[in-house]
Amino acid sequence: MIKTLIAVIFNFLIFSNAWACPGCAGSMDNPKDNYIAYILMVFIALIYIPFTLIYRTIIKNRRLNDQLNEQGQ
Repeated sequence: MIKTLIAVIFNFLIFSNAWACPGCAGSMDNPKDNYIAYILMVFIALIYIPFTLIYRTIIKNRRLNDQLNEQGQ
């Protein structure tokens, strides 16, 4: 029971901080962060596109062993 309570409190603290947008986190006053939205969009695109391709390849070839066994028979 205590471990569950500690886990819930820990998750709440971590996720409440992680969900803060740049404006909510107070970085809108910093002149160095004028392009933060563009930087985040590029970062997300660079992460999203390769993982999408890897996921498609895995799904496409998920029954590869079965196909190879059928061709061999």
